[in-house]
Amino acid sequence: MNRVDALQSCLAAEHAALFGYGVLGGVLAGVPAGEPDLERAQSSYAVHRQLRDDLTVLISEAEAEPVAAAAVYDLPFTVRDRLGCRHLARLLEGRTATVYGLAIAATVDEDRAFTAAALRGSVLREVSWGADVVPFPAIPEL
Repeated sequence: MNRVDALQSCLAAEHAALFGYGVLGGVLAGVPAGEPDLERAQSSYAVHRQLRDDLTVLISEAEAEPVAAAAVYDLPFTVRDRLGCRHLARLLEGRTATVYGLAIAATVDEDRAFTAAALRGSVLREVSWGADVVPFPAIPEL
């Protein structure tokens, strides 16, 4: 995998994460302001939007066409309540962490720092949603 392919994979993961957080937003729409799940979902959505935008710039600067978001993404289960929201958020963050972990191997310098920071952020958000702490996140074979 080359640098641009790695960044494109990260961008595709960000598109999917944003779709998933949009679903969470719909489920959490009736939750009172200030509730931890709502605040965490809003914050996570904002971070993923910024990562998407940053990746779009990096890919464009490499004179490549950034991968477009799909119109719709299949979710692995129906999200109906807060428990489902937490489960989906952990899944979204775990998937983005895995993609960023793979991208680290295909990037150098500023791109590697960017993907490593994004990996760290995804893992921290995944844990904030209730995932277990693991020694080598995004590297399941270790």
